Amino acid sequence: MKNRFAYLTIVLGFAAVLLPAGKAQAIPAFARLYKTECNTCHTIFPDRKPFGDAFRKNSYVWPGKLPEQMEEEIQYAPRQEAAFQGMSSAGRKKPRAGNWLTAIPDQVPISLWVNHDIVFDKNAKRVTADAATGQSATVPATQFDLDGLTELEMFTGGSFRGKAGWWAEYNFAPDHDIGEIFVQLRHLLGSPVNLKIGRFKPRLSLWKSNDSATISSYGYNDMVVGVNTTTAVPTSGNPFTIDTEKGGVELNSLVGNRLFLATGVMTPPEKNRNGVDYYGHASVRFGGADFAGNDPEISLTRESIWENLALTFGSFVYVGSSLNEKLDTTTNTFLKFKNNFYRVAVEAEILYKNLRFRMNGIHGEDKNPQGPDGLGISERSRFYMAQGQYIFMRNLLAAMRYEYQDIEHEGTTRRYIPTIVYAPWQNVRMTLEYNHEIKPHVINLENINRVYTCRFTFAF
Repeated sequence: MKNRFAYLTIVLGFAAVLLPAGKAQAIPAFARLYKTECNTCHTIFPDRKPFGDAFRKNSYVWPGKLPEQMEEEIQYAPRQEAAFQGMSSAGRKKPRAGNWLTAIPDQVPISLWVNHDIVFDKNAKRVTADAATGQSATVPATQFDLDGLTELEMFTGGSFRGKAGWWAEYNFAPDHDIGEIFVQLRHLLGSPVNLKIGRFKPRLSLWKSNDSATISSYGYNDMVVGVNTTTAVPTSGNPFTIDTEKGGVELNSLVGNRLFLATGVMTPPEKNRNGVDYYGHASVRFGGADFAGNDPEISLTRESIWENLALTFGSFVYVGSSLNEKLDTTTNTFLKFKNNFYRVAVEAEILYKNLRFRMNGIHGEDKNPQGPDGLGISERSRFYMAQGQYIFMRNLLAAMRYEYQDIEHEGTTRRYIPTIVYAPWQNVRMTLEYNHEIKPHVINLENINRVYTCRFTFAF
C-alpha cells in the first residue's frame, strides 16, 4: 500500500506539471467586489503577494487608486438608483455623503472555502475495547483514508465607505464555530492610527496561519506548553496558542509606509476572570512594494536589485497568564494556580521574484504551565522554522519546511515537510504534502509520524 501511494503521488505530481492551466477565474469575495483577478493579491491562494498584505493592513480598503474597471462608488450606485424610481427628475436629490444608507453595499462580499483531504498515515492507530474483559487496547487502524478532514468555511469582509473595515467568518465543518469577527476603524480622529475591535487572532507573526499554500500550518501556531501524560492526573498545559481567536482591542499604524506597528490587549476565552494579556508587533520592509501597496520606483536607465527584492523583518512579544483550578475535596473549595508566561519572536522574509524564504525563532517561558497536578515548576520553550518555496509557471508551487520545537521537560520535536501545489485556476488547487515528524521518545509509543496528505481546495 505504501508503494502504491508513493506511485500515486508521483503520477499526480507529473500530471500537475503537464496539465495546462485554464483561463484565470477570480470569483471569491474581494475579486468580485473590485472586479479584479485573484492573483492581484495572491500567488497561489491563500499565499499573499505584498499587495495582498497591504490590502489586509489597510482594513480591506483598496490601497491607492481603484482598478480602472471599477468606479469609486459602483457598489452603492444600484441602491441609490432604486431609491429614485418613480420620482420626477426634480425630486431626485443626491443622497448626502453622511447618509447612513450610503454605507451599505449592494453586493455583500461573501465567499465559501472548501477543503477535502485524502490521507495516508503510516502510524495510524485506534483504541478498541474487549467486550469480555472491558480492557482497552491500541491497534493499527486504516492507513489509507479517502474520507479525511473536510472543511467548509464562509467568510465576509469589506469596508464601510473606506472609513472602517470588517471581517467575519464561520466554520460549518468540522468545528461549527465562529472564527474571527472584527471591525477596524481607520485613521482614528484624523490620526494615522487604526482601532481594531472584536474577536480576532493577535497581530503577532508576519504571517497569518492561512497565509501559506501548504496544508499544515506553521507549528508555532498550535504549540502548547505544559502537556504531561506521565503524572497521576495528566495535564493539558497552558491553553494559550498563537492561532486562537480572542476578544480584544488593537491599535495599529503605518509609519512612512515601510514600518508597521501594532499593540493590543486581549481576553482569551479560558481566562476565567484573570485579567487581560498584552502584545506588541513591529515589522519593517526594505525594497519591493511597501506596506501601502506602492511599487518601487523603476529606473529606465539602470536596473536595481531592489525592484525585485524585498526584505521584511518582524518581531513580537506576548505577555499573559492562565489560570488552573482544582477542587479541594477537604474544604470543597477551588484552589487556583496562576501561570504567568511570555513569548518573544524574531522573523524574516526574503522575496525575490518567484522565490520566497521565511524563517523565525520564538522563545518563551511559563512559570507554572502544568497547574496543580503537574511538576509545579517553570518551563522554557523554543521554536525555530525555515521554509523555502518557488513558483513555476505561475500555477505550480514547490515548498520545503523544517521545524524545530524544544519544550523543557517534554523534549524536542522535529518536522520535515515538503509540499507541491498545483492551481489549474486561481480559485481551485490541489496540494500534495508529506509530514515527517520526530517526537520525543516515550516508552511503548511510536515517536515518528509519517503522514501523506492530498488536499483538494476551491473557493467561490
